[in-house]
Amino acid sequence: MTAEANKELIRRYVQAIDDNDSSDWSVLDQFIAEDFVAHNPPIPGVSLDREGMKHAAEIFRQATPGRHEVTLQVAEGDLVVSQIVGRGVHAGELLGIPATNRDVETVGIAIHRVADGKITEYWSVTDVARVLQQIGALPGPPG
Repeated sequence: MTAEANKELIRRYVQAIDDNDSSDWSVLDQFIAEDFVAHNPPIPGVSLDREGMKHAAEIFRQATPGRHEVTLQVAEGDLVVSQIVGRGVHAGELLGIPATNRDVETVGIAIHRVADGKITEYWSVTDVARVLQQIGALPGPPG
């Protein structure tokens, strides 16, 4: 696949996550390879395989329903790097913190490796502290 096709795959994957309104995450099987490996867990206790990504998607669907926006993408070879902004509402328990119904927004950087039209590896960094500040679990920045 070309770099542009790989970028489009990641955009369609993000869209599929946003569009799913049920706990059935089999839709992600068309995007994530069976031998997929995440190199950092999306949240503690979530496995680093394809089923773990589905589990994480469900946790976030319930805890912070909302949408994602891919604001920047760079692709080279089989890697796609995306800056993704997530916006939602803290409507369910997140990391043991009960729902606050506050708006949340976070920015993350995700790296996906693509092979044969599917995501095979994943790395990410997300501003979790910002979300915790927004829901009142951490004090905000000084100023």
